[in-house]
Amino acid sequence: MNEIVDTSAAVTQSSAVAQPGSRVRRAIRRYWGEGVIIALALALWLPRLSGPIDLRWDAGVYYVLGTSLATGHGYRILSEPGSPEALQYPPLLPAFVALHQRVLGSTDPAVVGPWLRSSFAALFLGYALATLAVARRYLRAGFAVLAVTLSLLQITTLFLSDLLFTEVPFALCSVLFVLVALDDRLASRSSVRETLSFVLVTAGFFLRTAGVALFCAWVLESLLRRQWGLTLMRVVLCAIPILVWQVHIIRVRGSYEYSHPTYEYQRAPYQFYNVSYAESVGPAGSAHADSLHARGGALALRLSKNICLLGKRLGEAVSDSEGYWHQLLWQTEDTLGRRLVPPKLLLVPIMALSALVIAGMGMLLYKRAWLIPIIVASSLGLICATPWPDQFQRYLMPLSPFLAIGVVVAVYEACLFLRRLPPSQASRFGQVCLGGLLLLTLVVQLQAVVDLFVRQREGATFVAGRGYVVPQYFFVGPLWRGWEQAAAWIGDHAAADAITATAYCHAFYLRTGRLAVSPPVESKPARTRELLEGVPVSYVIVDRGYSLPGIEHNAPRWFLAQSFEGTRVYKHRASPNGAVP
Repeated sequence: MNEIVDTSAAVTQSSAVAQPGSRVRRAIRRYWGEGVIIALALALWLPRLSGPIDLRWDAGVYYVLGTSLATGHGYRILSEPGSPEALQYPPLLPAFVALHQRVLGSTDPAVVGPWLRSSFAALFLGYALATLAVARRYLRAGFAVLAVTLSLLQITTLFLSDLLFTEVPFALCSVLFVLVALDDRLASRSSVRETLSFVLVTAGFFLRTAGVALFCAWVLESLLRRQWGLTLMRVVLCAIPILVWQVHIIRVRGSYEYSHPTYEYQRAPYQFYNVSYAESVGPAGSAHADSLHARGGALALRLSKNICLLGKRLGEAVSDSEGYWHQLLWQTEDTLGRRLVPPKLLLVPIMALSALVIAGMGMLLYKRAWLIPIIVASSLGLICATPWPDQFQRYLMPLSPFLAIGVVVAVYEACLFLRRLPPSQASRFGQVCLGGLLLLTLVVQLQAVVDLFVRQREGATFVAGRGYVVPQYFFVGPLWRGWEQAAAWIGDHAAADAITATAYCHAFYLRTGRLAVSPPVESKPARTRELLEGVPVSYVIVDRGYSLPGIEHNAPRWFLAQSFEGTRVYKHRASPNGAVP
């Protein structure tokens, strides 16, 4: 009896010892995918976690608007004369900036910028994990991890995550919305699901006007399920944020300040940041003053051209741009010392990825998983309506998790189909081609990431007497180096009230504290000079990316004051400090 008791005790003790190990193994089997994605996200962020967030391009506008909210000036562009009210971008990201500024008690980008960078790193990690959770709804763990990896390694995703742009927060809202809508645990708690969904789609809309695609998907999903009462409720709820934002736009446009701007061209249609999308996105394009009155045929032509471009852009959105495919080919040929394939053949894998995206969306529709295909289709329709095809990669970035899921779904289903066929060389060849395409895509992405961190990440922020100091940003290059030196020079030599015209006027304001405007877009040089002097502008920065004939040629009242790496600073002759009477 004692032996039996002793044996039982030994077995119990052995089970107790083995049990923690079993729990660890189960946890590893269950959460290994999350571990891989967390490790990947950290690997992509740890080398760039220090320093302030990048405030170039649109990021400068968001920061300036956030400062306006934080300092109680309303929703205004403080960097311009007269601080005009803003109506281009919805206010959620500026409010996010304002929250940081209020908590930190400072509006200085050097103080707030590092915290914003840390916040964006956290958003990126949340976006990665949320994408994995959505991918697991449609794919096995390994394939889900592959889909998320394709999305995270996309070069546009990495670049935009380094900037104070809306793309990563918007992508997070989109993925969380899909996750909530698909959560089986909320199926019996419809009020909770609808409330969370409404909060997320509204947040997406107030991040980007393109968030209206989320509204469309939310409404159409219930419509396709023939839930008429739910559809009506969603239509009413979606109308509320849209109307709120439109009321703001109508109020600003109807104000005395709007019709009597501080300088003549402040509200011109080509002043993208100072007008609404309805004015800047006309059928003929934002560069035309008569864009709102152009014929409908121009819009139809634009749509057809943009749809054709998507044939290539979709494949690039789940891999990388064609240039990086060429770069991999050139490096491989240099290593082997011989030519492998004609460069034009590189379009084949890109177009194949585009075809897989479309096939994946079709398979999801066939399985009645409507939400993701509707989001993708609605977003693509909005993208095709814009006149900026060079911005398509940026616009497609928030769709990259859904596009990547579509690609992997298509590959997975195609491989399953081929395996069901009688064994043959054709079926094996098809599986090898599909697996090889995904492997080749990962290789292209990895070499692009290495290039991004090693060659395309340079020091920025020029300080007179110290040269370039940290932080380091992606794609700085000679243009930005010259521009930063020009901005620093004007900051040292110009009067406090001098106004500068530069294409990067908001970044200039953040670096120097001086007011700035965008140059006018006019065909007649004399008209350009008239508008600039009417501001009045004291300095004009002309970089190597564009020319300004009205200032550079036959302009006796303007002279070249300095030049930095191809970036030129022109000064008005009116007075010693450059102020125009």
